[in-house]
Amino acid sequence: MILKTPAATRLPLLCLALVASVAACDNNIGLPADSGTGLRYPIALVADPSGKQVFALGANFDRQYRAGRMRTIDTATDRFLVDKQGAAIATEVPSFGGSFALDPVADPTSTVAFHLLVPSRDDDSLSVLDVGHATPTTMDCNADALTGICGDNHRIAGTTGVFPVGDDPIAVALSDGPDGRRRVHIAAANNGQLSLFDYDPKEQPINLRALDVVSMPAGLNSIVISPLSQRAYVTTTRAAAIQTYRIDPGPSVDKPWLIAQEPSIVLPASPVTDYGRGMAFSSDYSRLYVAWRSPASLNILDVVPDASGVPNNRLVDTIVIGNQPSALAVAPTGPGGRDLVYVSCYGDGAIWVVDPVERTSIARIPMRLGIHEPGVDATIVRGSPFSLAAVNVPNRGWQLYAALFSVPPVSEHHIVVVPIGAGAPNFNVADHIVHVGIGGTP
Repeated sequence: MILKTPAATRLPLLCLALVASVAACDNNIGLPADSGTGLRYPIALVADPSGKQVFALGANFDRQYRAGRMRTIDTATDRFLVDKQGAAIATEVPSFGGSFALDPVADPTSTVAFHLLVPSRDDDSLSVLDVGHATPTTMDCNADALTGICGDNHRIAGTTGVFPVGDDPIAVALSDGPDGRRRVHIAAANNGQLSLFDYDPKEQPINLRALDVVSMPAGLNSIVISPLSQRAYVTTTRAAAIQTYRIDPGPSVDKPWLIAQEPSIVLPASPVTDYGRGMAFSSDYSRLYVAWRSPASLNILDVVPDASGVPNNRLVDTIVIGNQPSALAVAPTGPGGRDLVYVSCYGDGAIWVVDPVERTSIARIPMRLGIHEPGVDATIVRGSPFSLAAVNVPNRGWQLYAALFSVPPVSEHHIVVVPIGAGAPNFNVADHIVHVGIGGTP
């Protein structure tokens, strides 16, 4: 795969070559690779369309190792995949990743089943991991043997150049263009940059083409695109409004598509300047659910397009939930199969369940880890939920995967699974939670 822009604006491909990124890379040089069988600091989860696998991204916040890691959970067993010798199947990625995107490969003759597009916040890069069809699943990005980071043919790095990925890229989203190409939207937190790339999904390896870049308020956090209106929605932690935009035809062959910003959607705010976090659409894409921190709430927006294709973008209701809402997952697990919204509340140590039809919270799932360590009362230990993935697992029904950070004095990190489908145990009882990874143990 070649990650490219037009020749005159080719992006740097190795962070070692960039002054702005040397510190981030040098900090990890000489550190060992993480060879544990678990996953440290899980920060993002994405399921494959079949529901058979969940990809989990782990960070390296404490710089104990040279890189973070991507691992695969087998949803049939709720265990991380290992090879025949019992070693972890993992691919190294830069230390501090963000919300990543999964793109299935349509060509049945390809050896690659999925591409994972992973932003890295510590060295301002985008890495592309190739996930194979083999069993157990393989992942490859032509990683450098010294640093562990993806090779230069699987990576765009740096904030210099005409079309960089931005300062602190935190989220990636994909959409389909009318020309048959796949669009890649990248939101960067520190400088509020929104970058747009695209590629031909029939090409293997893929070639990223830079299209446009615009400035938005700093603190960008999450991005989603509606297939009904083709509008994109972007949250920011520093502004009490959702940024919106569409993609318009450009003026020339060299600039085929441009980002056209539209009016932002102003939402209720409290004096604390920490606002938008994760977002998710309803199953029919008529509603947009937004995790909001100030005040702590779930905002429900009507985003149905009118006859001209312009979405309503109207606030329907605000539901009060637990402290520091972070991520969302939507699943048809409510009465009659209607949607329920699951919200991870980081500061509350729980996942809140909201019925958007009744417009009320109906359950709070406490994340009691039940860990037994010397001097630690397991009944009071809780985990702080971060990323979520609602997955319709074959032969098991709907399961909610949650990435947790533990709180002192426990220093472990976890991914847990909560049954949420028909016949699942009571939401409010945490004893049925299954631990996928506890520290270094699968």
